[in-house]
Amino acid sequence: MNSTVLQSALREWTSLMRSPRLWATFAIVVAVFVAVGPSGTMHDMGLAERAAFWTLLHGAAWTVAILIITLAEIWLAGRLVSTPLLLTINALIAAPFVASVVELVRWSWIGATPTLASYGQQLLVCLPLSVLFSLLTHLTMSNGVAEPQDGQAVSTDPKPAINLSGQPPLIARLKPEIRGALLHLSVEDHYTVVTTSRGRQLILLRFSDALREIGATDGLQTHRSHWVAADHVAKLEKSGSRMILRLKSGAEIPVSRSFAEAVRRRFGNR
Repeated sequence: MNSTVLQSALREWTSLMRSPRLWATFAIVVAVFVAVGPSGTMHDMGLAERAAFWTLLHGAAWTVAILIITLAEIWLAGRLVSTPLLLTINALIAAPFVASVVELVRWSWIGATPTLASYGQQLLVCLPLSVLFSLLTHLTMSNGVAEPQDGQAVSTDPKPAINLSGQPPLIARLKPEIRGALLHLSVEDHYTVVTTSRGRQLILLRFSDALREIGATDGLQTHRSHWVAADHVAKLEKSGSRMILRLKSGAEIPVSRSFAEAVRRRFGNR
């Protein structure tokens, strides 16, 4: 596993730790465990101790699980096409680590000595939780950019990344046979689809980060999920109440209300 994967995992993990969805789910799960008091904690612990125990146990288990799953997600995303298969493998990889953490916390807190049998039981319990961790991680690792609110300024000129070769940095992420002139970027799940004059490729990269790597390529973001190169635009059209850009390839690219004025100014005469 190379340094690029580790850096990407650290970035995604940091983003996950700031996710309201993650913390809301964590709070709900901990509250349920405190209220139900499984594994004898209802009878052996008071409310305060039970809350501290389950918060520590889940905090440790979730932290380890998300670290492992984030690494697995990034490492496997380019190798697996099926999202359900990816989520399943992520969960299977994480479950043994989660079970180990649970056993360690139980041993340190209540003196329950780990055995092979107890570890096996924890593994069965932790597998469904790992599926939850895998799904949460997958959903939160989204690379879509936020849709600007009405009246908010829209940036149509993302700051280019440093580029010493004269080629957009994004191109270096593509397979050699795909490297050509940038034509179109779009969001698909938590990937960015990069279309060039030589083909298209799915890459695991936030859309906002991809926009920062287009270098000096002349183009415009038309939607929270689309960016197009100016040279690839054939004309601006109306489709009912919607505005679309017709590309030279024949594809239709939606224009959202937030980007409509910038698109109209740029391509309204085509």
